[in-house]
Formats: sequence, structure tokens, C-alpha cells
Amino acid sequence: MKPGPFTITVHAKERVLEVRYPERPTMEFYEKYELEVRAAILALAAGGPWDCIVDQTALRALAPEFPPRVATLNSWARDHGMRRTARLVSDSAIGELQTLRILRDSGVSNIGAVFHDRPTAWNFVTGKASGDLGQ
Repeated sequence: MKPGPFTITVHAKERVLEVRYPERPTMEFYEKYELEVRAAILALAAGGPWDCIVDQTALRALAPEFPPRVATLNSWARDHGMRRTARLVSDSAIGELQTLRILRDSGVSNIGAVFHDRPTAWNFVTGKASGDLGQ
């Protein structure tokens, strides 16, 4: 289990930004990711509202230094056109509670929801049938 980078995918047609967390995120990888994702958000925002899926299923919970940074990024994203955000979490109750708290602390709980499977999350952000997985 070595640390790895975050994965950012922009589904241009659907206007969905998808992020996949690594199994063991480090602050070094997070700082690089934050720069890259802010650039992707600005590009999406230039075309109007957009939606987001964040897949955190590779980890059970974030280390304590991450939630405040993630909450700040979520607030910034909302201010830059994020319309809805779906958070995919593992079956960890701690991870789910942590994610709900991040959504609340960032002021996006009214546009965000927590899910345990990608098809349901994709449907939430796109309004499409759950069989269309944006591949």
C-alpha cells in the first residue's frame, strides 16, 4: 500500500468532473491535485454550471489534516459553478460521517449527497439512467 496520486477525469459532454482518491493520500499528492483540480474547475466554469463525483472508496477515512482543506476546496468549487456533488464512500461508517461533515462544513450539503455505488452517484449528478456510466 504505497501512496499514490489523485485521478481527475473531465466528462466534457456531461459536464462532470470526476475525482478518484488514492488508497493512501499524502499532503504532497493532495497539494498537486488541488492545483490541477482548480484548473479543471475554472475550465468547466467558463462554460457554465457543472457537477462533480468524488470517489473515496479506496480509503476508509481521511487523515485529520485533509477535511479542512477539502471543505475549503468544496466551498471554492461551489462558488465556481459546482451545481451538484456526489461523494462515493466505502462501507466505513467513520468515512461516511466524515464526508457528511465535510459537506456540511463547506456549505454544500444542500447540493451534495453520499453514495455507495457509482451508477447511483452518476444518476444524481446527471439525471440520466443509472445504466449510463459516463465511460
